[in-house]
Amino acid sequence: MSKPEIRKDYFKDDYVIIAPNRARRPLETKVAAAVLEDNKICHFCPDNFHGETITYQDNGYNNEWEIVAVINKFAALNLNNNSAYGQTEVIIETRRHGMDINDFSVEHIVRVLNAYINRYTALRSMDGIKHVVIFKNEGGKAGASIAHTHSQVYALPILPAKIENEAKAYAKYRLEHDNCPYCDIIKLEAERPRVIWQDDNVFVLSPYASDSPYGAWLMPKRHIRLISELTHSEKESFATAMRLVLGTLDKYGIAYNYFVENAVNDEDYHMHIKLAPRPNVWAGLELGTGVIINPIPPEYAARIYRDHVAIQNEPRF
Repeated sequence: MSKPEIRKDYFKDDYVIIAPNRARRPLETKVAAAVLEDNKICHFCPDNFHGETITYQDNGYNNEWEIVAVINKFAALNLNNNSAYGQTEVIIETRRHGMDINDFSVEHIVRVLNAYINRYTALRSMDGIKHVVIFKNEGGKAGASIAHTHSQVYALPILPAKIENEAKAYAKYRLEHDNCPYCDIIKLEAERPRVIWQDDNVFVLSPYASDSPYGAWLMPKRHIRLISELTHSEKESFATAMRLVLGTLDKYGIAYNYFVENAVNDEDYHMHIKLAPRPNVWAGLELGTGVIINPIPPEYAARIYRDHVAIQNEPRF
């Protein structure tokens, strides 16, 4: 692909501009990507882990916690604050400082997914909570403020407009086509160049109208609504896929966010994980219109993930 192209999302009214040549534009402003320095105190390391309110604990094999969820001490939401009601938790994914999630074994990532499931299930049942989001910020440009690998869970008293709009678009597609759009996307893309990886359980795709350079969707092939419905085998497949895609981003030093997307209430949905790498900076068009310019064609991104090509001479991308 050599010329820019406007692309529309599979079923939402969202547009992106795929502009390969934009990756070569001058970029003079450096974005701080630093997180906590290794020579400073890390409060997620066991020696400095004091006074935390623990909500979940996985002791692994040595009777010491290996994965633990705690209430965020610097939370934007609080159950005792009617003006900003809710709960925010941090899931510390390992005792060991300096690891990334892609460094974990498949079995350990399955245990992280089990922590996600426990906290999601518990928080979505709380009074006054309308939406629970599980996400990870990895790298300074993705919003990470602590280097020790962790994820976060937010229990919100509101349904964010972005989530509501996708639910409406999903329901509209379902009504018009009598099928799940994500199931249809898997069928549509199965033999196309945007496929990154798949096995019997999980399909990984660089979506046609990706709004992130190297964006990827990790979707179960079985139609399920919630992360809590994953079988052990499906969790292992997700863990394998996560090691692949996140390991690729780690190889090139690209910060990222990912989000676990579930059904909001009891409606039909197809749960999945959306990966949003953050090598670029949104500017006026993106912030002013919501139309994203993506300098990396998804077809090329899929080749990177499949290790068919390497990123050359473009440390930003």
